[in-house]
Amino acid sequence: MSEPSGLKPMFKVWLETDDGFVFGPGVYSLLRKVDETGTLKEAAESLNMSYRYAWGLVKKAEGTLGQPLLHTHKGGRAGGGGTELTEIGQQFLEDFSKIGKLFNMLSEDPEMLDRLSEVNSLIAEVSEIKEHGETATLSLESSEPNTIIIRVSSEYLTKTGLGKGDRVKVEYRALVGRITKSD
Repeated sequence: MSEPSGLKPMFKVWLETDDGFVFGPGVYSLLRKVDETGTLKEAAESLNMSYRYAWGLVKKAEGTLGQPLLHTHKGGRAGGGGTELTEIGQQFLEDFSKIGKLFNMLSEDPEMLDRLSEVNSLIAEVSEIKEHGETATLSLESSEPNTIIIRVSSEYLTKTGLGKGDRVKVEYRALVGRITKSD
């Protein structure tokens, strides 16, 4: 069946917790503008929002998340006050941007979904396991003279019974992982 001319998939992305909506395009745009301008007032004005509405968006997201997205400081009579993103606010901006870029790529290239399902694999041996609370780092030796290091949850480690010296098959998707050139 051929697709009707001009149709392409479109997506609206938002992030939520079990308690509900936290973050969508409106909050993203507002936080991005706060990051650029340094004030919630200027950010709201540039997006044609009232300050009160913008403040409400932020407070609602923070309430659902249970963590602050912004840190404000007063400037006194001489001015100098401002607003900056907290570490979690900055992380939300980065994550939302990455997710948005992926969905934009899918909108422009629907066949990418087929490529996302392609799986690469390699055989390796677990050479070291370091547990860090709820996560663990596995060092894997492959037939090549390289070590592959991956992070997994401690729950996964317990569930699979992986141990040092075990031979494992590593499967990964090229568009999900990251490959960097090494010296």
